[in-house]
Amino acid sequence: MKHFSKYTTALILSLFFISCGSDDNNDSSDAFNQISDIATFHGNLQGDIVVIHAQGGPSVELDDDEASDEVITELGIQSALYVMVHQVQTKNPILFTSSDITFEQAKEYDLQSISNIKRVVDFFKNQQGKTVYVLGVSFGAFIVQELIATHGVDVADGYLILGNRLNVDDAAWQALSEGKFPIHIYDNDGNYTIQLENDPDNDTVEERNMGRLIAGFAFNRYTDRLTNVSSLSKVTYVYGDRDEVAGPLSAQEIEFLNDKGANVVLSEGGSHDDAIWDGAGLLKEIFGIQ
Repeated sequence: MKHFSKYTTALILSLFFISCGSDDNNDSSDAFNQISDIATFHGNLQGDIVVIHAQGGPSVELDDDEASDEVITELGIQSALYVMVHQVQTKNPILFTSSDITFEQAKEYDLQSISNIKRVVDFFKNQQGKTVYVLGVSFGAFIVQELIATHGVDVADGYLILGNRLNVDDAAWQALSEGKFPIHIYDNDGNYTIQLENDPDNDTVEERNMGRLIAGFAFNRYTDRLTNVSSLSKVTYVYGDRDEVAGPLSAQEIEFLNDKGANVVLSEGGSHDDAIWDGAGLLKEIFGIQ
């Protein structure tokens, strides 16, 4: 599946937040057996800092099978426990590869993904001495935003959101709800128009369903969904102003985040991947990983 040019993180992100120091995740299953059906565990299995990763995509595969401890070591984040959480489509791929789902079904499936990550966050928050952070990358950013909107900002100790929007343009999410993928095309002044990707090779059941899963979150206006959250000071939001996949944060979105106390970081001239890579470089500092 080629999601690199679509509403997703490039698969290179699987090099970032993955396995370190363990070739067999079953070795840790006893410690985490309450959630081992929906999560995998990497890095320092005894770490007091827990980073829970909502991956990009969406994809029907969990991004933890291309482990690279070299990258984690280079970033200096090997002391933390990294947890990859299954989304509904990574846990039950057959639901999305056999026949088209509807937009309404996509919304319901997305809520199952929220339940998964909430369950994992709660598991670690209930352990004394653990500091729990949530990382949302591209599609995973929607999961983090919906997690906060549904369960409150205090469900975790901090959040890093990379490469997405609070309010996706209507034309973009409506296209996605039909299984079509938008591309943001920029002029020299940074203004953009939305065009639809035209690649017959990617017009498959699976691809269309991944688009609908995106739309199942993206139809929300998160400036409305998060209005009642008193503070977003626990949130760092990194975006690119030339993001061809998600589009840039609008002035309204930036103002909303600033008014709520979020840390808004611009990847100047940044594409979708630039915003993600720049944000990944801040992970150690933001999450206080020694």
